[in-house]
Amino acid sequence: MPTSAEARHDQLTRWVAELVDESRIEIKRRPGGGSHQAWDVLADGKARWFLRADAVEPDDHKHYTLRREAEIYRAVNSLGIPSPRVLGIHPDLEAVLLERSSGDAAFARLDPAAQTEIIDDFAPWLARLHQADPAELDLPSLIPANTITSAVHHELDLWEARLDASGVPDPILTSCFRWLRDNVPDTGNTRPSLVQGDTGPGNFLHDGHGVTAILDFELGHLGDPMEDLAWVGTRNAQEPVPDFERFLTSYGDAAGAPPDRARIRYHALFAELRIAALGAERVGAEADLEAEHGNRLIYGALHRRLTVEALAAAMGVELPAVRLPRLHDTPDTRYFDAALHQMRHRIGPEIDDPWADRLLKGLARVTKYLREVDRAGSSHTDAELDDLEQLLGARPRSIDEGAAALLGLVRSGNVTPTDLLPYAAAQVARRTQLVGPAMGRLATSHLPQLT
Repeated sequence: MPTSAEARHDQLTRWVAELVDESRIEIKRRPGGGSHQAWDVLADGKARWFLRADAVEPDDHKHYTLRREAEIYRAVNSLGIPSPRVLGIHPDLEAVLLERSSGDAAFARLDPAAQTEIIDDFAPWLARLHQADPAELDLPSLIPANTITSAVHHELDLWEARLDASGVPDPILTSCFRWLRDNVPDTGNTRPSLVQGDTGPGNFLHDGHGVTAILDFELGHLGDPMEDLAWVGTRNAQEPVPDFERFLTSYGDAAGAPPDRARIRYHALFAELRIAALGAERVGAEADLEAEHGNRLIYGALHRRLTVEALAAAMGVELPAVRLPRLHDTPDTRYFDAALHQMRHRIGPEIDDPWADRLLKGLARVTKYLREVDRAGSSHTDAELDDLEQLLGARPRSIDEGAAALLGLVRSGNVTPTDLLPYAAAQVARRTQLVGPAMGRLATSHLPQLT
């Protein structure tokens, strides 16, 4: 008997074959893909189309579906913006077939001159997207919003509900949402724009000189165009643009007005909260033994830190200095070192399968993290309980108990974002200390400074 996954794979294969009028095709899973799986569709051994499909149907609270994204792709196509054409939407499954666009997504390995040329080309395309009037686009799935302010409030409702639905109580993230609600930028009656969400390097293709296709409108919605500029800054921590200030100038020239830096700082925090909410959903869901846990570990630590840094920047305050505990080797340290050595020098060179090699690198990251947890002993737990005791007035029996009590104080307004910032800064500093060896350069990556 075929498994449900095998049956779904066969159903998708038959649908794609009929859609492209090819009797012999193969769909091959690509690494990554976030909440939506990505598949290459091959004919005669060559990748010719691109399939996006969910392994399961989305829950009721998951608003950003593939069908909705396909609608946005079609609207973007109608503006003449380079992006893949939608070839079909599955009648039953959550799956969309797209044409395969030319170009390369890799950006970080390019030399700075090529990166600058591509970003200079990307900025005007982004400005064109924002200048289009959403009322003139065919976007029935997007919630109507007459102003940027109403659109931002809708997004706040949507994402805070997703965080709550994850079942992962988090006083820091809840406090950040409270700050965002209390400080929505005043944009008057300005109409919203169609924004991509999660925009920037990695989510467009290029030919080494200019943009060939803008990809991934999964988080697209009506909102503040400054949000997309904030997303470029957020992705900048992973895929740095050579000159963020130059990008802002290029965008401003194309848009006809300089970007609003205060609104960019606001949306930098909101972008990080979206990432955090998605991470909370993964933590709250049933454990997935096949997941790329190494990636989740390092990017979770990165964006947790960036969330706290973005809150401080939006508030216009400096993060307090944090005194970290010293870590010490234990009798078990040598076993972690041996495992890492064998993964890198013995097992890795023998692996030909790219997917298995990717998973091995992830396991190495997990091993590095566990090595530091062992070296930390109880020092991090003790420091966290000390911080919670200061905020609560009494020492909790556990970190979970303390976090739940603190969440109640945040929701009641008895602990403000300002009160919470020193605790949040210390928490992310300790987390970075443990995950840092697995993070590489990401351990010292930051959001762009916006004066």
